[in-house]
Amino acid sequence: MEAMKGHEITVAMYCPFFFPSYGGAELAAFNLAKELRMWCDVKFYTFNWTQDLDVNRNYKLNFSSGFPEYELVNGVEVYRYPVVNLPVVKNFSLKLIKDIKFDDADILHVQGATRLFSRLLLQRIIKNRTKILTTHGLQESAEIIRRNRLNVLVNSVFVHSLKDLDCIIALSSRDVNLLLHLGINRKKISLIPNGIDEAKFENRRKFVEKNKKIKILCVARFDRNKNYESLVYALSKLKNDLEFEAYFIGAVTNRQYFKEIMKLVKVSGLEKSVTIGTSLDDPALTDCYLSCDLFVLPSSMETSPLAILEAMYAGLPIVATNVGNMSEMVRNGVNGFLVPPKNPFELYKKCLELLKNEELRNEMRNANKELAKKFTWSKIASLTYNLYRELVERRA
Repeated sequence: MEAMKGHEITVAMYCPFFFPSYGGAELAAFNLAKELRMWCDVKFYTFNWTQDLDVNRNYKLNFSSGFPEYELVNGVEVYRYPVVNLPVVKNFSLKLIKDIKFDDADILHVQGATRLFSRLLLQRIIKNRTKILTTHGLQESAEIIRRNRLNVLVNSVFVHSLKDLDCIIALSSRDVNLLLHLGINRKKISLIPNGIDEAKFENRRKFVEKNKKIKILCVARFDRNKNYESLVYALSKLKNDLEFEAYFIGAVTNRQYFKEIMKLVKVSGLEKSVTIGTSLDDPALTDCYLSCDLFVLPSSMETSPLAILEAMYAGLPIVATNVGNMSEMVRNGVNGFLVPPKNPFELYKKCLELLKNEELRNEMRNANKELAKKFTWSKIASLTYNLYRELVERRA
């Protein structure tokens, strides 16, 4: 596809969180924005915010952190806004909403289904603009609402917020099915998956020691739905079968849970076998991907995790729980194994099966490298831009 001259389409991309406090949704949004610059003018709007759990505990409020209000990050314009994390509404900034409202962008692209009430307010205030949402966190949001005591009211508002959009980019067919179940018109839904940042794998920094030990990697933030306890159990069983090193890499978004996992690692006799990384730079994380023998993701809830795509690109065989979009990314027995969520013994058995069978690991390694070629951000950005152009032309 040839780029349109003069960048005829402008995009205001909204994502509540951004570097240095980020997860899969924020990383995906940023990588998409970097690639879209070839065809569009993109501004990235976010809150000047990262979690400070000590502040939360002492003052009962979550205040903004002092990052630059404006900066150019890898060519992407990033605007950060002061915010107080309010009850129920969560992140809110009147100035952010005002600036997006008076921005001359053709498209408002919201990254993620979370932060419901502030997102709905933003969508309602922005008039005469094409409004798009990408379904990061959709499965988790729907599950949280299902468990909520105010289920009927919250679900009604949640569904209304989705119907208010001109288009929803679903990350998987599972997301498509959920949206249809919620009553969203199929014509409003486009299926465009997450992508892989190929440049990320060009630079390495020595982080993983070179030795003959089997190496196991898990990349997931420390939060309860990541279910690290199942992995700790599996490793405690594996230590009786073979010698290994394990790497747990992820931001700490739930400090209490992090402490519980660290205690569990110690009680399980795994202190010398497990390395923790809570804020690795990309070259160090790349070194983990390229140095390990197996990737494990034991989550109890997921949507379409970037870590799985990155593990595939690095050629790692995968053992993951069958949640969210996992069955579309991991073909059971082909490029990895899927196990039921919260079944640590089954997780252990599949890890052992792969770690004892080098030939099978190599087969899955090659399968993953081939499958990953379909998910480069340049291809994903091209699909997204074609959608932008179609929607803008339709509105015109």
